[in-house]
Amino acid sequence: MSIVHDLSCPVIAAPMAGGPSTPALVDAADAAGSLGFLAGGYLGAEELVAQMAETRAARFGVNLFYPQADPDAADLAAVVDYARGLEHRMRQLGLDPGRVPDWLRDADPTDRFAAKLDAVCGAGKERRPAAVSCTFGLFTAAEVDRLHASGIEAWATVADARAACEAVDRGIDTLIVQGPGAGGHRATCTVAEEPGTQPLADLVAEVHRSTGGAVPIVAAGGLSDAVSVAEALALPGVVAVACGTALLLSDEAGTAPVHRAALAGAPRTVVTRAYSGRPARGVATPFTEGVGADVPAVYPAVNAVMRPLRAAAGHTGDTEMFAAWAGTGVDHVTGGSAVSILRRLSGA
Repeated sequence: MSIVHDLSCPVIAAPMAGGPSTPALVDAADAAGSLGFLAGGYLGAEELVAQMAETRAARFGVNLFYPQADPDAADLAAVVDYARGLEHRMRQLGLDPGRVPDWLRDADPTDRFAAKLDAVCGAGKERRPAAVSCTFGLFTAAEVDRLHASGIEAWATVADARAACEAVDRGIDTLIVQGPGAGGHRATCTVAEEPGTQPLADLVAEVHRSTGGAVPIVAAGGLSDAVSVAEALALPGVVAVACGTALLLSDEAGTAPVHRAALAGAPRTVVTRAYSGRPARGVATPFTEGVGADVPAVYPAVNAVMRPLRAAAGHTGDTEMFAAWAGTGVDHVTGGSAVSILRRLSGA
């Protein structure tokens, strides 16, 4: 039986890469009777180990980005063309457009997955995660077996029934079913595919039917108030929900000041490839509205080009060029302690 059945608070603190997820947020989720996830995406193995060591939660999860295919020459050429169109924005942010080749060389399609998998499997018993989830792909059956041999549950984040069935066939313990309202990147298994728009309730029902209810489901995407959480918990096969956007303004979240500012006033959110090359939902800006279909579907190369721009925007407070990821439930987001937010969401 998965640990998801043991949670006294069925609202999981979803992993949010790039800063919002912190050991303090994970600890708060544990204190609320839930489970918090460290966001391993973009981190090096040593950084992830340091965060695991800092966590004091009795149990916690870790999310990893699954390795992506290496881009071909044509794809990289398209990214270079995209970067040329951003040169004026780079200069406005104090960046040298001549650094683009260096940024592209730093792009790692594997996101150092192997080293991080080694780190979580090799962690001492006290700091070993209870569950490790993957996004942007599925663990192989051998990787699932390795996690199990290390005493770790293997979870998969999916955005369609096909991927859910494949994950179950590989021995996954829990499915995180992510609907179209989710903030940040959708859990598509390939870069090129466009994520579906099937409502979360319909998607969960299809996944439950397709997998025969073989494993518990964690519903995710656009759940930022007690009503939507209760509705999701009533869906077939759902044992818990995962909320990220709802925690962005919490005291324990590492959400950048520019990100917090962008969330003010219940902004409109859109799905865009503009900031990374992968479909992701964030606050609509003139930039996301302007680039449209001109963004090449090449990840992580586009992300490598945009990362310095996003970082510079964060330092200057430029909410247009900063990727303020947020889900459709952003109008319900409030500040305060993560424990109080999680309890409010669960109806406690």
